[in-house]
Amino acid sequence: MTSTMTTHQPSPWPRRLRRVALALLLLIALVAVLFIGVTPTVEPRARPTAQDIAAARGIWSQIEAVRAPDKPVRIRLDSKAISGLTALASDATGKARFDGAVDGGVLAAKASIALPLGLWINADASVTGRHSGFPAYRLKVGRVSFPPVAGRWFAELGRWVLRLKGVNIPPLDTIVRQVSVTEHAVLADLALTGSSGMVHGLISAAGQTVDAPLVSAIYCRIAAAEKETPAKTLSELVARTFARAQASETQAQTRAAFVALSFYVVGEQAEALVPKAAVLAKACPRPGRAITLQQREDLAKHWAFSAGLTAVLGEDTTSSLGEWKELRDSLPEGSGFSFIDLAADRSGMQTALRALDPASAAPTLAALRKAGEDDLLPQALLREPEGLSETSFVDRYGGLDRKHYREAVIAIDRVLAQNRGAN
Repeated sequence: MTSTMTTHQPSPWPRRLRRVALALLLLIALVAVLFIGVTPTVEPRARPTAQDIAAARGIWSQIEAVRAPDKPVRIRLDSKAISGLTALASDATGKARFDGAVDGGVLAAKASIALPLGLWINADASVTGRHSGFPAYRLKVGRVSFPPVAGRWFAELGRWVLRLKGVNIPPLDTIVRQVSVTEHAVLADLALTGSSGMVHGLISAAGQTVDAPLVSAIYCRIAAAEKETPAKTLSELVARTFARAQASETQAQTRAAFVALSFYVVGEQAEALVPKAAVLAKACPRPGRAITLQQREDLAKHWAFSAGLTAVLGEDTTSSLGEWKELRDSLPEGSGFSFIDLAADRSGMQTALRALDPASAAPTLAALRKAGEDDLLPQALLREPEGLSETSFVDRYGGLDRKHYREAVIAIDRVLAQNRGAN
């Protein structure tokens, strides 16, 4: 009798999986070698000055000057304007450095983006000559230089990502009609009809996801209550906004409440935070009365807008935007740099941060339900300097990155912390 033996053949899958894993590791290592560095190519930037703010504001004024549907706007950028824009971009992100200039007929821009573990992605781009439509530009990322046609691919990819996030970005050649790099400036013909809506969309896409219908519902509840029993002070309105907040309140509900409060107190300026919610909230018009904090309408707006900004864009961006606003005010046409305004900004920001932090949310929401004026902005901070011109601010504090200014901000935060501890 003949017997047959069946031998068990090992499955090829473990071997194939190991090969796939090895191939992926090699690919990751190759990408790291080609595109990632251990040092940034862009030096650290000084924090923005009032002149940087003025340069950026000048560009926006050029854009806003023409609103005709089919008429492109001629924008002129010199190295001063580009330096101002890159200073603001670096300051706003906190994790990226930007630099740029136009000289000798070449527009050159650089970026260093921080990654975990102390690593960086470094990129360089340059444009020369005259271009009809969106310009062809040379791009280098890490050690890899791309042909000019690839620059457009990257721009289209960015546009596609933004459209996925709900930002209405027209085709590149529709936005950019012509670009000309001269010896010391860039001239660009841009079709930016509805530019404010596009900017609003970009702001919203950059921040946390916010439930637009929930914002609208809370806003309409505030408006209805205000119609029945008007509140005159921000503390009354805050207490009313958070009256239904419980310890089990979710971050989404708290975030929406701060945005709705910001809509109500600040108005149109705050609508950029969640444009879809602003459209929905139009069904519940706001009564036309001023809300004050410590008997000042401007302080109520600073506190509420800062809290809403923090709920959407986070601490770093909110802090920077508040300081930029004061720098702009220090220019001749402004009301002066105000540390009182800054204190209201920081109080709104810190309140939103605590309310959105699970570790401190419950006691913070409980405190907001019975908030008083001094809880939102202690009277001691009303003695802070304000009305400072650019020259006076620089003489006394140096700048946003100087020791005297940082000490002044720390002193404000100390008073806010002591006030929380006393209540």
